Amino acid sequence: MKFLILFTDVTDFRVVCVKKLCYVWVKEKKAFFKLAGIDENITNNDLHNLNGYSKFYQNLKRVAYGWNEINLPIHSIPTLFLLEVLNPFYFFQIFTLIVWICDHYYYYSIAIIIMSVFGISSSVIQTHRNQTNLHHTIHTSGEVMVKRDGMKYEEVPSKHLVPGDVIVIPSFGCVMQCDAVLLQGNCIVNESTLTGESVPVTKTSLPKNMQNYGIKEDANHTLFCGTHVLQTRYYSNEKVHAVVIRTGFYTVKGDLVRSMLYPPPADFKFDRDSYKFIWILATIGTIGFIYTLYSKSTRGLDAFDILIKALDLFTIVIPVALPAAMTVGKIYALSRLKKQRISCINSRVINVSGSLNCVCFDKTGTLTEDGLDMWGVISVDSQKFMEPCIDIFQLSPGPLLYGMVSCHSLTLIDGKLTGDPLEVKMFESTGWILEEPVMSDSSKYDLLAPTIVRPNGSVHTDNIPEIGILHQFHFSSSLQRMSVVTRQLGSDDLVVYCKGSPEMIKSLSDRLSVPGNFYEELSKYTEKGFRVLAIASKKIPSVPYHHLQRMLREEVECNLTLAGIIVMENKLKPQTAPTVEILKSAKIKLIMITGDNIQTAISIARESGLLDTRSTLVDVSVSEDSKNPSVMYKVCKEIKKQQNKSNGFTTLDIEGENKKKTFRFATTGKHWAVIRDLFPQLLPYLLEYGSIFARMTSEQKQQVVVELQKLGYCVAMCGDGTNDCGALKAANVGISLSEAEASVASPFTSQEPNISCVTSVIREGRAALITSFGVFKFMVLYSLTEFMSTLILYNIDSNLTDFQFLYIDIALVINFAFFFGKNEAFKGPLVPESPATSILSFTPLVSMSLQVATLFIFQMLSYILVKKFPWYEAFTLHQNTYYVSYENFAVFSVSQFQYIILAIVFSRGQPYRTSIYHNRIFFLSLVTTSIVCIYITLYPANWVINILELKYPPNIVFPLIIILLAFINFLVSLICEKFVVDFILFKKIIHRKSKTTSSVKDSGVISMDIKKCVVSPSFKPPEKMNEDD
Repeated sequence: MKFLILFTDVTDFRVVCVKKLCYVWVKEKKAFFKLAGIDENITNNDLHNLNGYSKFYQNLKRVAYGWNEINLPIHSIPTLFLLEVLNPFYFFQIFTLIVWICDHYYYYSIAIIIMSVFGISSSVIQTHRNQTNLHHTIHTSGEVMVKRDGMKYEEVPSKHLVPGDVIVIPSFGCVMQCDAVLLQGNCIVNESTLTGESVPVTKTSLPKNMQNYGIKEDANHTLFCGTHVLQTRYYSNEKVHAVVIRTGFYTVKGDLVRSMLYPPPADFKFDRDSYKFIWILATIGTIGFIYTLYSKSTRGLDAFDILIKALDLFTIVIPVALPAAMTVGKIYALSRLKKQRISCINSRVINVSGSLNCVCFDKTGTLTEDGLDMWGVISVDSQKFMEPCIDIFQLSPGPLLYGMVSCHSLTLIDGKLTGDPLEVKMFESTGWILEEPVMSDSSKYDLLAPTIVRPNGSVHTDNIPEIGILHQFHFSSSLQRMSVVTRQLGSDDLVVYCKGSPEMIKSLSDRLSVPGNFYEELSKYTEKGFRVLAIASKKIPSVPYHHLQRMLREEVECNLTLAGIIVMENKLKPQTAPTVEILKSAKIKLIMITGDNIQTAISIARESGLLDTRSTLVDVSVSEDSKNPSVMYKVCKEIKKQQNKSNGFTTLDIEGENKKKTFRFATTGKHWAVIRDLFPQLLPYLLEYGSIFARMTSEQKQQVVVELQKLGYCVAMCGDGTNDCGALKAANVGISLSEAEASVASPFTSQEPNISCVTSVIREGRAALITSFGVFKFMVLYSLTEFMSTLILYNIDSNLTDFQFLYIDIALVINFAFFFGKNEAFKGPLVPESPATSILSFTPLVSMSLQVATLFIFQMLSYILVKKFPWYEAFTLHQNTYYVSYENFAVFSVSQFQYIILAIVFSRGQPYRTSIYHNRIFFLSLVTTSIVCIYITLYPANWVINILELKYPPNIVFPLIIILLAFINFLVSLICEKFVVDFILFKKIIHRKSKTTSSVKDSGVISMDIKKCVVSPSFKPPEKMNEDD
């Protein structure tokens, strides 16, 4: 909720700033409300009446709004160092170091201190570098001309601006330092930093009327912070005025920067379960702590020594290196994605992408090419469609031609025609030329004409008049249209031309001008995948220029006469169909969410393979009966139909082959909105079996993504960034195909503008997720292995020595953890089963439990067997010998192999990663450490014995038994993980159970259900429908 402060009524001003925004205390409500700009609850006329503030009032408003700057502070090195050290992780490290030093573990403590200092220093330097780079990228400032008290102008620094200031936009252009509404004149603006669309757009002045201003609805009259004003257009000596509505972090750019500074937490089950598992380890440590206190106290040992030994168990059972080890896999995945020209700004989403089971695609610019080619036009005359005109140069002069050359937002920049690619193609196909008029030209029209279009003499020999474009109502995705008011040279009347979606233009046109076969003609082209637009026109009486600026588009865009339709080709990108096939083979749910016509969307879905050829497509719509609306299910006509004479609606012929058909739903934004409001109980079914959502606004795209997430899907959204920012932000994983700064709305950005990046992100995500699981289990069991070794040796008041800990933690564990994640993503087919996402689920818990039991048994065997030999001497605690004992040798020798065994067992390969043999560094590390461990066990040199403080047996028999135990341990661990857990438990039991517990799939029953309920607001589809094979 937003609250607007009236500064003249402020007597007690209390504010609190949270995440760069100011919240004001309101006594009446006894709550804080976010401070808003002046764009809330204000009419267009009120904005026009603002005439500049005095310095005093400007300073007063700045008390609340602060300086107009998006200034990201650069912390000093000491400050960053202090903030890093205050991390709870380092508090635990400090606790660990104190315990180790008290227990005389000096060498390993020094090693940890060195690594920590290196880690903190690297993090501080990188953070400082990132802050500096981001500050220089984001922060801009300049001088701005401000209007004072309606009379004079003053140049002030841009940081002094407050909402309500009236500023002058310079004719040579500028970078906007605030959000402002254009009051006078026109501007050509590059908004690529916000929208991702590199094509400049034209901004026109806000009309004077009593309508409330809305920043979304009036975006075509609003200059946004961070955008680049290329040119301004003004008349006579008048200045181009704009009123500031938002400043600083309240602007659209500020909101974008805030989303970078404070990204939403990646609420991923694996991460949540990881933290829970730490508490489980802490509980195990507590049990060991209590056991140690009790057992050692009964033997009458020193109290301080008992306490240190007991506390040492916490430092062993909770792996200090776990956070760093968990990051390694993500770093490798990011590096591999970068090589594929895919950048990522939020590494936390890497693992999330490994669990994707639903991908939503935009159509234009994503599945299909950005550019459109003209196919032809079809004129309307006397309520009849004429023959298609393929060569536009041969199109006869008339409303359709005049609409094509005038109904657009094109402009000239450095002599080059610039604007929407579709409009550029449309205009260039006519052979007309566009001119930016000088002031003397406007006298021809008696009104001010911002733009003039006229025929090229070499193309049109007839005496066709040039046309002046007097006013524009910009394109709105929610309204699905744009319009212009024009005047021909020598004419007294004004002519309105309106261009947009055929359905929208038909609804605005006089029904007497619309051919009876309108939808049949439209379907001829949309079903073939063509992009179709319609143009309509009407004459209106001449009015003065200032009256024209105040006219509402509802007054202009009504009772139109249909002029014809424009047909354009929208070709599929070559990478689309192969990528769709890969995703379908992996049983990933695929959805198209587009703003285009539903028939065009169906055609593209069929062509790309997104919609299976064996699927029966059911068009879901809502009846137009406002009093008693009902949901209708009509089968699209690519399969056999029969007409039900009782109600006139299409039903299914379910005889014979059709019983084997699968079903998919398609709907439009119009019907989506009604179903969402009136029939919310049907949304889960519509989404579960929906494949095509057409004519969707940007807000509705976001709604589809959110509703899918409510059904439990992990959703990716792939779009070109122009109209998909909301959906990209809402999705679990957003993949933008735009290189502009709008890609900040999504964690992933592909520099290759095609959807092949989706499979790359999923592959690397799955590899990273498997790596994270493997590293987590390895690190947890490494700590539990050391914990068991310590507890076993505590039983005789012995322990592992300082250098033994150092050897295990550095040479073995950190070495393995660092190279563990270098396995590349598997390049073979994507398998339908995605990796598990919960470390606390049944399978991982059984896996770790079996390994812990196996490790403990073999450590205990070595501990017991060493006592059976005649040369065995029981350990007695002495200050000079400390922990040197045969029990120590037995437990240490077998445990060193167990860390290698764990690294091999938990390093999964296909179908998510390449095999362990392809990770050459990791494989070489395993071989090398295995040889070293065998050497330490069988033939250690005296200096090795002295450093590790080993009590070596007098003969080689027991060391050979250790090697045999280690080999058997390896076989048992491998069988437990690969056969018992992966094959029997997961593939045979859990996977089969998940199949049998799912709802029965019977397309024949489904067919009958839809047939019986073709028109029924209470229709409830069955629990499950057949999935596409």
